Amino acid sequence: MSHIWSVSTITIKEAIRHRIFLGISFASLLLIVVSVVISGLFMRDILKILLDICLSAVNIGGLLIPFFVAINLLSNDIESHSIYTILSRQISRGQYLLGRYLGFAILTGLIMTSLTIASLAAVYISTQIFPANYFLQLNWSVIILSPIVSYFGIIMLTACVMFWSSVTTSSFLTTLLALSTYFVGQTVEDLTRFMNSRGEDIFIPPLVEVIVKTLLYLFPNLSAFDLKQQAANGLAIPLSEVIMPLLYSACYSAAVLLLAIYFFNRKELQ
Repeated sequence: MSHIWSVSTITIKEAIRHRIFLGISFASLLLIVVSVVISGLFMRDILKILLDICLSAVNIGGLLIPFFVAINLLSNDIESHSIYTILSRQISRGQYLLGRYLGFAILTGLIMTSLTIASLAAVYISTQIFPANYFLQLNWSVIILSPIVSYFGIIMLTACVMFWSSVTTSSFLTTLLALSTYFVGQTVEDLTRFMNSRGEDIFIPPLVEVIVKTLLYLFPNLSAFDLKQQAANGLAIPLSEVIMPLLYSACYSAAVLLLAIYFFNRKELQ
C-alpha cells in the first residue's frame, strides 16, 4: 500500500508543478462572477440557469483529469521512459497503475470540491442579490449531493482511461477511445429507454437492439450519475438513486482496473 501511495503522491506533485490548481482557483472565481451575471439575464429561471451553469462547470472541471492529465501523464511516462525509474523502486506495474489512479481520483476530488464551493458561493450571493421568490425551490442538500454522485461517475471514467492506456500504444488512440466511452456512456441509457417505450409504428432492427443492450452492459452508464436536473428543480433524490450509482461505480471501476493491470503486465514498454 505504501508503494501505491508513493505513486499517487508523485501524481499530485506533477499536477501541482503544471499549476493545475492555480488554473482551478482562477476558474472558481470566474465561475462565481459569470454564473451570477448570466443567471440575472433570465429573471424567470434564475435558480435553474444558475445551477445548470455551476454544476456543469463542476463536471467539466472533474473531466479535465481523465481527458487531459491522466492521458498525458500515462503516455509521457512511457514515451520519456520515466516509468522505468518508478518501476526500479520495487514497485510492480499493478501498484503503478493503482497509484496513478488513486492520485487522479484525489485530484478530481480536490478540483470538484473547489468548484462546488464556488458554486455554493455563487448561489448564496444570488440569494442576496435577487428576490427570494426566485429561490423557492432551492435545496442545498441536493446541490451538494449532485457533485458527489457525479464524482463517482468521473472516477469510473478515469478507470476506463487507465484501461485504454494499458491496451494501446498511442495517446491519440487512448483519447479517441476515452471520448467514445464518454459519449456512449452519456447516451446509451436514453437509447435503451427510447427502445423500451417506442410505439408499435416504430420499427427497430433486432440487431440494433442487441448492439445497444450490449453497449449498455459493456460501457459505463455515465448518465446515471447526472443529477443536475434534480438539483436545478429542487427535487428530492431517493436514497436508491445515490447508493446504486455508488455501488455500480465501485464494482465497475474495480473490474476495469483489474483488466487494466492484466493487460499492462503483458504490455511491452519501449
